[in-house]
Amino acid sequence: MTTHRTRPSLGARRLIVVLVSPALTLAAAAGVSSAAANTAVGSRYAAQAAHAGLTTAQTTALQKEVDRYLAQTGGTQVSANRIDVPDGFVLVAVPGEKYARDLRTTTRPADAADCDYTNFCGWPKANYEGTVWQHSSCNTYWEIPDGWNSGGSWWNNQTPGTVARMYGKTKNLVYQTPPAGENSWDANANWHPVWYVKVC
Repeated sequence: MTTHRTRPSLGARRLIVVLVSPALTLAAAAGVSSAAANTAVGSRYAAQAAHAGLTTAQTTALQKEVDRYLAQTGGTQVSANRIDVPDGFVLVAVPGEKYARDLRTTTRPADAADCDYTNFCGWPKANYEGTVWQHSSCNTYWEIPDGWNSGGSWWNNQTPGTVARMYGKTKNLVYQTPPAGENSWDANANWHPVWYVKVC
């Protein structure tokens, strides 16, 4: 499979950022409360977190953050720090670590920006730090998560020429990215006016 992985520089120009997901609640499964279901899921991944080198305190804090994103996205937790959402995922950064890494492996990210080709990715902090959201599905208004109100960064690593659009509270157009493949990223962006994003 051909991939396009030219990485954005940390000195990229200022634009606006976006990330993700519909504000839904985690559904209770088989009559079990959401809180109980989340506790069971957290326990299931405790061994994975320990194998990845997390302390008990980090594991507890990580699951709390994962639960917060689950409540907002309605996604499915598939590892200690990954939530799958329709045609994408949220990879929650480990407390105390600068960049998100998938705890299904012990590999740490090679550098700040890691976004699969044909996707749009966003981060809550400048320089691609913190939790990462990755999505490629078009024609959907994805609501950014609570707490991603300012700062941040993004990378439009879709097929050449594809643009992403960012919208305000009333779905008014706030910003359109440069076409993918033409320096379409921002390491020091501002989420404040953005409520939704269409990634293509």
